Amino acid sequence: MGIYAVTGSASGMGYETAQRLKADGHTVIGVDIKDADIVADLSTPHGRRQ
Repeated sequence: MGIYAVTGSASGMGYETAQRLKADGHTVIGVDIKDADIVADLSTPHGRRQ
């Protein structure tokens, strides 16, 4: 399975694309400025290791 970064993943086509990829077993990195949960802060060494 692949790893995908999906922009605009909080709503609309980005959301649907991310959901479809997840359902197909892929790893999805969702990126959005709306309704975002910060899972990893990539500006820190700890965040990059996650």
